Amino acid sequence: MYSIKAVTALTGLTPETLRAWERRYECVTPQRTENGRRFYTQEDLEKLTLLVNLTRNGHAIGKIANLSCEQLRHFRNPTHQRTDNTQRDLFSQILDSLQNYRIERCEQLLKRAMLAHEPVEYARDVLLPVLHQVGLLWHQKKLNVAQEHLFSGCVKRIVLTMVNNLYHTSKRQPAMLFATPSGEPHELGILLGSLVASTLQYHCYYLGADLPAADIIDACEHLAPRIIVIGLVKNPPDAETAADVERLVRFVAGGQTQLWIAGAGGKYWASVQGKLPANCLYVDDIDEFYSRARQQNLLSHLQ
Repeated sequence: MYSIKAVTALTGLTPETLRAWERRYECVTPQRTENGRRFYTQEDLEKLTLLVNLTRNGHAIGKIANLSCEQLRHFRNPTHQRTDNTQRDLFSQILDSLQNYRIERCEQLLKRAMLAHEPVEYARDVLLPVLHQVGLLWHQKKLNVAQEHLFSGCVKRIVLTMVNNLYHTSKRQPAMLFATPSGEPHELGILLGSLVASTLQYHCYYLGADLPAADIIDACEHLAPRIIVIGLVKNPPDAETAADVERLVRFVAGGQTQLWIAGAGGKYWASVQGKLPANCLYVDDIDEFYSRARQQNLLSHLQ
């Protein structure tokens, strides 16, 4: 539960605006203590954060106030839905270079795009779409495994360099640990997650792909991250992977560490859980990851 002071600090709303939204639009209905003080749930906080982000992008609060969190997460500004000619041309040049094994040209194009975007936009609007295109071409046998691996290595070099450049060591900052469990070889999702987290000044421990749960837990016991982020792309996850996830769920139960699960396999896992276990949550996309990570970072300084 969050006080009005915590909610205003986490969302950037003023108390006056928050009360006006509640009164005029009934976007959230806070509960009250015996002495009449408002307090807000995690879902209230999430919805208010989404509303703030969307209103900043030009949407009228009166038109979106009564949408659910799920509807708001997929409610995008039209300017974010369009891929303009410049971006299409960039993707075309990257894919053409990759098909001709001109990996240095690919890296040059990706670095040029990096300079033109903020890190979160770069991850969402450049890297994710082009990685999706590479995956489609691989499935269509228009790219081979060597080309796909070359491109993945290129993206990994760029992102890890960005992470190192963005982070400034500080003992006051919370930590995130990134990994994929046994049987899950796809690491680009957690790689992009570490880029987003580094923009918020998290200390990022990047372990990589296909680690047994026992090794992830051993690292956590020594590094004490606030959040463990695991990526699950295989849908549904392999039995070995699912067993590792359950072990991680048991590890965080009753403690202070949170387990965040992302990816298509993560969505499947969350859907079969019904109610998610304590300290666990499914993260749908980069925007939600950024929003939740920002909230947790701010909370760490309020405590």
